[in-house]
Amino acid sequence: MYLTQSNVIRGLAKQDYTMLREMCQYSNNLYNVAVYTIRQHYFDTQQFLRYEENYPICKENENYGLLQAGVAQQILKMADRSFRSFFGLLQKVKSGDYGSKAVCLPHYREKGGLFNLILSTNAITIKNGFLTVPMSREYMKRHNGHRIRIPVPDRLKDKTIQEVRICPMYGGRYFKIQYCYSLNPLLSQLYLGRAEVYHSEPLCLEVTPCRVDKSFGLKKLFSSRVH
Repeated sequence: MYLTQSNVIRGLAKQDYTMLREMCQYSNNLYNVAVYTIRQHYFDTQQFLRYEENYPICKENENYGLLQAGVAQQILKMADRSFRSFFGLLQKVKSGDYGSKAVCLPHYREKGGLFNLILSTNAITIKNGFLTVPMSREYMKRHNGHRIRIPVPDRLKDKTIQEVRICPMYGGRYFKIQYCYSLNPLLSQLYLGRAEVYHSEPLCLEVTPCRVDKSFGLKKLFSSRVH
């Protein structure tokens, strides 16, 4: 089971925020590049240009080189997933299970806008309680080797973080950071076991962590609401 913690990024230098905005703009540009190549391939061939074929094309774009390779690849994969959904719907239209008017090609993001930075496992570096934002060599040269280090909440110290998302809010006026981490298997089983008491069908749970009273063991490990 995976959980996500979201925080507002605070306490960074002005240069750090400027660099985050720049990288989020490169992310936005690269997403549009990926969408463009997939759309054009579809117009020419009526076929889906998959990630494996689109990657070497987009890799030559300047925006790809200004992002760390792992981050750039995640952006290309997001565009790929958008079109996989589109082509999946086309198959349903052909089989008569879906209305054709409701299906449209994925759109471009706003020109000059900002998009998320997505860090997968191999791009996440945490040391001494700080996350180092990954950058390409070319981008670091432009900023004289300056690195951005974001403090990680203490409660995530012993967690296994699987993904980090840096999200620009309101045009980059501020940023949120989301940590996706895996839950201890024992806690997952306890959590799901309690959910089954309330409902036997698929459900959505909202978890609120509570303080554990060590003198009584797992007396009150968490509370949950079932929708």
